[in-house]
Amino acid sequence: MGALPWLLLLSLLQAKGFSSSGVGPQEVVAVLQESISLPLEIPPDEEVENIIWSSHITLAIVVPTKEGHLANVTVTDPRYQGRVSFPSPSYSLHIGNLSWEDSGPYQAQVNLWTSQISSLQQYNLRIYRRLSEPSITVNFEISGDGLCNVSLTCSVEQAGLDVTYSWISREDGVDTAREGSVLSTSWRPGDHALSYTCRASNPVSNMSSYLIPAGPFCADLRYPSEKASASFCLLVKALLLLLLLVTLATGLWLAQGQKGCKIPRMKKIRRNRLRLRKTDSSLGTPL
Repeated sequence: MGALPWLLLLSLLQAKGFSSSGVGPQEVVAVLQESISLPLEIPPDEEVENIIWSSHITLAIVVPTKEGHLANVTVTDPRYQGRVSFPSPSYSLHIGNLSWEDSGPYQAQVNLWTSQISSLQQYNLRIYRRLSEPSITVNFEISGDGLCNVSLTCSVEQAGLDVTYSWISREDGVDTAREGSVLSTSWRPGDHALSYTCRASNPVSNMSSYLIPAGPFCADLRYPSEKASASFCLLVKALLLLLLLVTLATGLWLAQGQKGCKIPRMKKIRRNRLRLRKTDSSLGTPL
């Protein structure tokens, strides 16, 4: 069918009145690069003349045929070529491979053979990306009075719009949620530090981070008094060990020295005894 007959059809349709439910557009959410169907309700026991789908401009015109035959579909917006279909019997709009540009208002005008009133159904399509696992950034410090202050920041790469964050902690078997992407907490030595999980959500998905135990961050650095006490103890232990090593080394050195002095003296005594024996033998017995 050429362009002129379609223009004539559209001009005739504009002369018809419209009826709607009186409520606002139906909110529909979808996932980027996936597909979505905008459901169309056709009055029961009514014969449909045609359906005009539009989004800003006319998107497609669907003309039903006899039962068992495919409807005649003309896609008038090039952006939707090859991506839309209108399965019978409802002729709902099915869009595949969604892009950000597909978001926005949609409208279906259902024209009936038996009525001069057209049924108008409106939609508002919002498209979101599926969320990836949240990332956690940790900042912590120890104040002068030994208070450990920890700040946890939750974020999602390419999060997009309408993302909410919450922190989940479990204490005494009960889950507690705190809203917001940043969680600030503090405790003192001896207190029980909780573990936290960040949950990120948008209208089409939700993801949780791994469990973050907050206690070890300050425990690794020790508190000021504990750190000073530990350093002093290590210094005392090192000095005692050094003193022990020096004592052992001195004892070994003295023992080696005494052993070295005794050996030459014994050799000298033995030599003197040998000389005396030789002298006695040289004198012999008297005649």
